[in-house]
Amino acid sequence: MRALPREYRREPRLALAGGRDGLDLVRRMLVQATAHLNPGGLLVVEIGHNRATLEKTCPRLPFTWLETSAGGNYVFMLRKEDLP
Repeated sequence: MRALPREYRREPRLALAGGRDGLDLVRRMLVQATAHLNPGGLLVVEIGHNRATLEKTCPRLPFTWLETSAGGNYVFMLRKEDLP
């Protein structure tokens, strides 16, 4: 965290200190999301530069990668019904 630029450190620590591969919070969200989503609900998450790691970690999830101004590798969407 100390190595990050000053403006990054204004973000919530939990959002940036994501464990060894940066996905600790995302894993928690994937496990807990079904308890918070209505049928047909969507989970949309920005993950930064961790697409390859996420897909390797969760190969059975049918991620839909959304196109953003930064490209199509940073924000995914899953339907409640696709979550474990």
